[in-house]
Amino acid sequence: MSTWFKEKFLERAKEVDYLDFIVYSINEVEVAYRNNSFEENIAKNTVYAIRAFNKGAWSIRSTYNPKAVSKYIDLVVSDAKKLSAKMKPMEWHGLKRPVVGRFRIGKDEVHSTDKIREIAEVLGDRLKDRGCSESEVIITRSRVLKEYVSNEGANAIEDKSTVEIAMFGVAYGYRKGIAGEIIGFSGSLNDISEKVLLSIADKVSERTKSVAYAKHMHPLRRGLKWNVVFDHTTSGAIFHELTHLLEADTIRMKPKIPLRITTTDLTIIDDPTIPWGYGSYAFDDEGNTIPWGYGSYAFDDEGVYGRRKTLIENGELVSLMHTRLTSKMWNVEPTGNARGIFHKPKALMSNIVVKPSDWSLQELIEETREGIYVEGLVKADISSEGVLTLVPEAGWIIEKGELREPVVVNYIKLQVPKHLNFIEGLGKELKQRPSVEKGHKVSEFAPPIKIRSVVVG
Repeated sequence: MSTWFKEKFLERAKEVDYLDFIVYSINEVEVAYRNNSFEENIAKNTVYAIRAFNKGAWSIRSTYNPKAVSKYIDLVVSDAKKLSAKMKPMEWHGLKRPVVGRFRIGKDEVHSTDKIREIAEVLGDRLKDRGCSESEVIITRSRVLKEYVSNEGANAIEDKSTVEIAMFGVAYGYRKGIAGEIIGFSGSLNDISEKVLLSIADKVSERTKSVAYAKHMHPLRRGLKWNVVFDHTTSGAIFHELTHLLEADTIRMKPKIPLRITTTDLTIIDDPTIPWGYGSYAFDDEGNTIPWGYGSYAFDDEGVYGRRKTLIENGELVSLMHTRLTSKMWNVEPTGNARGIFHKPKALMSNIVVKPSDWSLQELIEETREGIYVEGLVKADISSEGVLTLVPEAGWIIEKGELREPVVVNYIKLQVPKHLNFIEGLGKELKQRPSVEKGHKVSEFAPPIKIRSVVVG
């Protein structure tokens, strides 16, 4: 930042509660292997964002042109002052310690596109070797550099590298079966072994064939309540949607915390500090963690250091996810969950971790006399009334503790938090489901779970 620019920035910042300047640079390589065809795309962009906050009102502008930044400072300050004059003044939580330093999340080991193409081809061919008629593998390597300064004294750089690998298979039987798996982590392709990737491809191919040969449920059995065993992906989706209800800027009524929401021994943690790497997530004797980190960050988009916090502990709600505005309203410390550079920051999850129990997936199935097992996710959403609708990729009838045959499951409905009281078993193996929420990388680490009295259609 030049002396002239710094002087102007600080001078205009005196007119508003807060002013920041962010340089957001992304370098992304995407390689897709689809049925013996390759696609390779490279994108490099740098965006300059200027944001002002004043008495509850945000003004945000961004540009690709660095020469326009000076003008945009004037515009966002002017806009924030005008907008705040139209509303009841609101304060946000001040910071005792502005974020300072350089933070590295994930190794950025450069791979040639030839190496990425080789991995994609191996996985795509593996899907076909295991019975898929068609296959698709997409590998994306991204490096994002976020340079952040504010009038509060913040001066920080976050340098984050991530990898996403998506595998999809198609098979034909009674119908066209489609299934897939997506993994994502901070780091490089060297952080995951070929053996692990091949095992995931094998699992995708088996699920794809099950979908292709799934039978329709008897009409009289559709819409009934079942005992349902969810794999880690569908389980993760349930807890993902539950966590949306814990965003302080979206809840309708302010609950009294702590608040018991379930009689089950359920603990959910939000942890943006999980470091880089592909692996399993576990708790050691001191409560420390073994890393992944797809949704990790060093500081949120309001300049608050990211920190681990427990949201639900042994069935009790103990914390919400906050922005600096909601933390002031609730008289609590900021949680470091504000996400949004190019839109108004909102409270959002990072890496959600569900504390596991001691059931294996096989034991959850064996202890189910009659039920449904679901695996893979098409979509999930939750209504404002807490009705969660989930569409799995594949389903199986469970009879006498065994998977009898694949069936078509069009939807699953359960009520949150009501059905949290119907949890009959939590698994012991945590697996990760990455996703992008409102443009932000997030993930869930969830075990398989068994819930009774779930509507299956």
